Amino acid sequence: MVVTLCTAMALLCASVAARAAPGQDGGDRGDSRHSGGAGVRGAGRTGGWHGPVVTHPGQPEIDYPRGEVCPFATHAEFPVVDMVQRTWTNDAGDPVYAVISGPLVMDVTNKETGKTIRRDLSGTGTLVYPEPGSDTHVLSGGDWGVGLHTSDRPEHNKWLVSRGFMAVRIKEGPHGTSRELLVLEGPYEDLCKTLAR
Repeated sequence: MVVTLCTAMALLCASVAARAAPGQDGGDRGDSRHSGGAGVRGAGRTGGWHGPVVTHPGQPEIDYPRGEVCPFATHAEFPVVDMVQRTWTNDAGDPVYAVISGPLVMDVTNKETGKTIRRDLSGTGTLVYPEPGSDTHVLSGGDWGVGLHTSDRPEHNKWLVSRGFMAVRIKEGPHGTSRELLVLEGPYEDLCKTLAR
């Protein structure tokens, strides 16, 4: 998954959400469209989870100017995009939990040298919305990528593709989007370094 699709959750949040996923607590009575009032409840949330609502998110092309993520300008295209997102909501209709899976292939180009690399980002990621109704979410899983910009913390100016486990908190604000790398475990690649060679 690419961070523009969604992003990340703390390891603790991830494990709690995974344990509380619909159908895991016995509250889902086999109806994949609704987990009723006796269904999954999150800390600080009222009512049950409803869903899933199934969508097929696209993945627009990405252009990063020089210095925003890598020391050079980059362009990414997605020749293969066939993802499915399943989203559960709370009683107010706010998203609480989502799963995204399916094929996703990315071609990234260093616009200064013309070097292009292809990466298969197909897999499964989970989205958690720790504050329903806010513009903050956490994407976690393996086999997905995130561009960390100059203003992001604690890591920045990297384009990471995880082959282990990665979790990123993304917050939309009045001055743009901020990303916070929460967890990075196992093998990973920094596409900025790869494209610079």
